[in-house]
Amino acid sequence: MRESLRRFAFTLIFIALVFTVLGYGVFLFIAPAQYFPYFPVVPAFLLLVTLLVHIYLIRASENDARKFTARYLGAMGLKMFIYLIFLVVVLSIDTARAVPFLVSFLACYAAFTTHEVISILNYLKKDK
Repeated sequence: MRESLRRFAFTLIFIALVFTVLGYGVFLFIAPAQYFPYFPVVPAFLLLVTLLVHIYLIRASENDARKFTARYLGAMGLKMFIYLIFLVVVLSIDTARAVPFLVSFLACYAAFTTHEVISILNYLKKDK
């Protein structure tokens, strides 16, 4: 478990760094007027939530495989709720830069979620 978790965390950090560098490049060269100062918070927040949920799911799969589906759905529901709160808070603070924030959030969300689902499926296949 430790090795797979370490690999997962390393890949999450790599994805966050790639999105941060790409985002800065887009905001610096393509759309400098759209830059928002809390941009680095988006990949960092998604990294933290995804890592915590993944750790929970790995532990849940080790305890009782029959309850894993319910715990997975609960974890995904809680994660969506946390993301929704994050979106509402940020958008209520800065409505002027809503579009670049949402585009950044959705791009990072898609990458992190894809990696998380693939990783948990591979972990569960290997576990059987």
